Amino acid sequence: QMNRKFFFHCGPTNSGKTWNALNRFMQSKSGIYCGPLKMLAQEVYHKANSAGVPCDLITGEERKFADESGNPSPHVACTVEMSSVNQPYEVAVIDEIQMMRDPERGWAWTRALLGIAAEEVHLCGEKAAANLIIELLSTMGENVEIKEYNRLTKLNIEDKGLESLENVQPGDCIVCFSKKDIYNVSLSL
Repeated sequence: QMNRKFFFHCGPTNSGKTWNALNRFMQSKSGIYCGPLKMLAQEVYHKANSAGVPCDLITGEERKFADESGNPSPHVACTVEMSSVNQPYEVAVIDEIQMMRDPERGWAWTRALLGIAAEEVHLCGEKAAANLIIELLSTMGENVEIKEYNRLTKLNIEDKGLESLENVQPGDCIVCFSKKDIYNVSLSL
C-alpha cells in the first residue's frame, strides 16, 4: 500500500555502491540495513552508532540495542532473514540483492524486496540482477532508478588459483556464505 521509491546501486566489489546507500541510511530519520552476513550487519551497527546514529542489531543469534534501557532505535542493522516487513522506515538498504537467486536463502531477499515498508529502498548488488528486479517491481507498478558504479581500485588477477589455504597471505579476504563454511575455513586456517 506504500508508494515506495527504488534505487538499484549496481557495480563490482569496491565500487562504492553500498557506501552510497548507507550514506542515505545514516541521513534518514529511520532506516533498516538488511545484509547477507552477521558480520556486515555488525559493521553497519558499529558504524552507525559511532557516527551518532542510534542503531540496533538483530541477527538470528543476538539482539543489541543502542539504548541501554532496551528501547528500540529508529535504525536497525540486521541479517536479511531477520528484516521486518511490518515496521515502517524512511530508508531501507538491501545488500547483495542478487542473492534472490540463491536456492537456499533467496526467499529472504525476495521477501525484503517485495515487502519492506520503506519510503526509499536502496538495493545493492551485481548489475546482472537488474532485469529480474525491474521485472518483479513492474508487476507491482513500481519503478527502479539504476545507479551504476565502477571499481574504485585496480583489481589484480593472479596467474593461478589459491590451491590451498596454506597460501593465504596477510590482507587476503576469504568470503564464506554459511556459518558451516566459516567454521570449516577458520579451522583449516
